[in-house]
Amino acid sequence: MADDAKMLLAADELTYNQDTGVVVATGAVQIDYGNYKLVADRVEYDQASGRMRALGSVEMVEPTGNRIYADDLDVTDDFADGFLNALRIETTDNTRIAAESAERSSSTQTTFNNGVYTACEACEKNPERAPFWQVKAKRIIQNGETKTIQLRHATFELFGMPIAYLPYLEVPDSSAKRKTGFLAPSYISADNLGNGVTVPFYVAISPYMEATISTTYYSKQGFLGQAEFRRNFADGEIKLQVAGISQSEPGVFSATTTDALVQERGMFASTGEFRINPRWVFGWNGMIQSDNDFSETYGIAGYSANTVKSEVYLTGLSNRSHFDLRTYRFDIQDGTPTDLNEDQQAVVHPSLDYKRTFSDPVAGGELALNINGYSVSRKTDEITTRTGFASVDPVYADRYKGFAGDNARLSAELEWRRTETVGNGLRLTPILAARGDLNSVNVDTAPADYDGVFAGNGSHARGMVTAGLEASYPVLVTTASSNHVFEPIGQVFVRPDEQLAGGIPNEDSQSFVFDTTSLFERDKFSGFDRTEGGIRANVGLRYTGTFDNGFTTQAAFGQSYHLAGLNSFAAPDLSQATRNSGLEEDVSDYVGMSGIAYEGMSLAVSARFDKDDFRPERTDVRAGFSKGSFSTSLTYSEIKAPRPNTFAEDDRREVTGSAEIKINDFWSAAASASYDLVDEKFNKRTFGLLYEDECFAFSMAYVHTRDDYDVNARDWSVGARLSFRTLGALGANSGNEVSLLKPRF
Repeated sequence: MADDAKMLLAADELTYNQDTGVVVATGAVQIDYGNYKLVADRVEYDQASGRMRALGSVEMVEPTGNRIYADDLDVTDDFADGFLNALRIETTDNTRIAAESAERSSSTQTTFNNGVYTACEACEKNPERAPFWQVKAKRIIQNGETKTIQLRHATFELFGMPIAYLPYLEVPDSSAKRKTGFLAPSYISADNLGNGVTVPFYVAISPYMEATISTTYYSKQGFLGQAEFRRNFADGEIKLQVAGISQSEPGVFSATTTDALVQERGMFASTGEFRINPRWVFGWNGMIQSDNDFSETYGIAGYSANTVKSEVYLTGLSNRSHFDLRTYRFDIQDGTPTDLNEDQQAVVHPSLDYKRTFSDPVAGGELALNINGYSVSRKTDEITTRTGFASVDPVYADRYKGFAGDNARLSAELEWRRTETVGNGLRLTPILAARGDLNSVNVDTAPADYDGVFAGNGSHARGMVTAGLEASYPVLVTTASSNHVFEPIGQVFVRPDEQLAGGIPNEDSQSFVFDTTSLFERDKFSGFDRTEGGIRANVGLRYTGTFDNGFTTQAAFGQSYHLAGLNSFAAPDLSQATRNSGLEEDVSDYVGMSGIAYEGMSLAVSARFDKDDFRPERTDVRAGFSKGSFSTSLTYSEIKAPRPNTFAEDDRREVTGSAEIKINDFWSAAASASYDLVDEKFNKRTFGLLYEDECFAFSMAYVHTRDDYDVNARDWSVGARLSFRTLGALGANSGNEVSLLKPRF
């Protein structure tokens, strides 16, 4: 405190005894001194000793924001040292300390005698009732320099009942953001791991470096060690993570799985991100492990998913452009002892995506540039083998999802479009596009059972130019209580045939769905490895409606026509991406959607209908409701088996539902389920319950994942967690928790 700090005092009555040098203030006494504020019924100040005594309903606010309540306070005139009787303290984070008496020294340390520490508020109806949890200690020492609260000879109580004796416990005070020490242990139980206890130790290395070291003992598998190091910089941060175990009983896992065959297991991971400037970001996230299932089996935080993506990236973003350059690979975590699934995944080194829309108009229209490319390699072919069927029906030939070897492509595309309104509202949009591709193919084995023409290894150049015209005529219909917009729309695109159609490995265009969202696309393929060729027309109707009572509606319906040239969707494709797409014939299937929404309720239906008998080939129904503290959704999806059904394939039908409710200020619940209607099995089920208040949080969760081949170390998990604010958490968990159930402490 500054030496020249002035003390301001206000009271109903002020007396001064010249003989003793004692000043007495009585009646609503208020004192401001530096950043200290004090109120009391009576204050006595002895000028000779420099001590001040406050009596009756004493309340003092410290510079830190902590509030001290006492019956009797005796301190020096700078508030540095003193004694307090029958006091309690409320800190800025709502923790509380009450004690019979306390001694304050050097304004940095306060020692409480026979004290109680808690983060729970007193019951309004019955303040004398014990809070949910509290720690009673013979001595509580609050140290302002180390920013800790030490509890010595303490007893932990729940609902006033002693649960555990703690000879020594140290927690950070309200002003401490980071403090070296043990964190609360957790209890873990799992079928193949046994019962275990995790003891984490946190190390605050410096203001910008920290680490957490954890040891877990499993009754069946022994000790699991984990360590995490974090380093912050002015423009970013990095994190290093390592874990390892020597399994004591690998035989308890399912036979012939990785978990059963490997004893010495471990992983290393690193993440980082740096903001080079406001527009550019560089970062990475990578993991390596001893086998293909360690991180998933032991639930390593951040790396326990079935598929883990390791990548290095550079991204840039401005108002009219986007740049993304990255290299990545996938770790497929399953219990199979071989790495076949992982070896079939592409290693991308790198992928490039650059998009820019030019600010200045060109010939009155908008010009956009799109550059895309990649280089990938695989160790093993990913092929669905159907030997001999190509000669019977090309649709059922082998499906080449990926080739062992190397494959690369670089594409550049320019598109120009301009919209003009003519006549009584007719909108005309001419579209011009030009694109060039350069491919390099070097696969280990050429496709054998393939009805198309494989381009072969080597370099291949392709090009495509497109001239198109879109015409739409939106019509507004207004009634007394609603507005409706009907927009018939038609497109025609003229272009040459697709070069090397289906003859080059297809890496980025395998996901293909023909519906109303892709009906009016110039190129309906999802990527650049395939490009739409030939002359095609798209026609349809779009509708939107709004009603005064709050209802909104929308709908779309249309069809596509191949007019001339090679139909790219009928040409063979190495990955069979266009199989049963609805675009293979000159006249496509119909596609439609409709939706309605009203005050948190929504219903949307989209489908593709066979052009001949109007059979729904693909159907998606989505319903949702959200109001106040309750929300729910339900999705039904069905994909019909292709006709003719050469392989007696089943229809695919699945229903997925989820719900979340905030029961009151403290309770929340959530549940979700996915059910396969064909196999009559649940794919996944989850349920979670959460209670959280200012004092503690309790959560429990159940997760069950379908495992037809018995290769997962955990098909189900049950977890529970009890968190005491400022003290830590005690929990039981046999798997990953539902994200909703993580307390916010």
